[in-house]
Amino acid sequence: MLKRAVLFTDRQPIPFLKINCLRNCKTYQARKPLWFYNTSLKFFLNKPMLADVVFEIQGTTVPAHRAILVARCEVMAAMFNGNYMEAKSVLIPVYGVSKETFLSFLEYLYTDSCCPAGIFQAMCLLICAEMYQVSRLQHICELFIITQLQSMPSRELASMNLDIVDLLKKAKFHHSDCLSTWLLHFIATNYLIFSQKPEFQDLSVEERSFVEKHRWPSNMYLKQLAEYRKYIHSRKCRCLVM
Repeated sequence: MLKRAVLFTDRQPIPFLKINCLRNCKTYQARKPLWFYNTSLKFFLNKPMLADVVFEIQGTTVPAHRAILVARCEVMAAMFNGNYMEAKSVLIPVYGVSKETFLSFLEYLYTDSCCPAGIFQAMCLLICAEMYQVSRLQHICELFIITQLQSMPSRELASMNLDIVDLLKKAKFHHSDCLSTWLLHFIATNYLIFSQKPEFQDLSVEERSFVEKHRWPSNMYLKQLAEYRKYIHSRKCRCLVM
């Protein structure tokens, strides 16, 4: 049943309709198909239902939906609406990324969330995000990498196979200023660990200069620590003699 009501403001009364929402919702729910109850767009991720574009990656195909891609990614919006081959083509080849990485990228576009399996996958996803200029996803990947590295104990940092200098160079190349700046400080503050790794020599002159300037522990600290230990050792020796 519809009831007419009036909303009063400081200007003039504005009429609106007061609706019995509960009753109308029940009627509407009864008509909805089963797939509608899945409220997340993830239901459509990599599914052919209603798909109107297909990406070809590494010899396999991934169906997608132009409306979602255009709404979530400015590069794809320009690609599908401009005078490009992709605007009229249904099958679109994708180069430079793996299928796993591209599916993670699509998952973000469909669900506004992502969960990389590790630092390497997060870096691949960051590169894909930079390729399609999705800055928010790029920042999420930066934060994920930083959080993962920060949580590692020194022993794990020393034994891990991840090339931290290569990570730094990729971050710089793909315009991840936040990550590249943090990685440089991270190398400097873990100087004793990373200076022993072979990739440390791959740092540029400018990067090496920054690391040496901001290193921890510093040369002064190590010198003072050595003098203190020497002093303590001499005091113990005297006590033993006495």
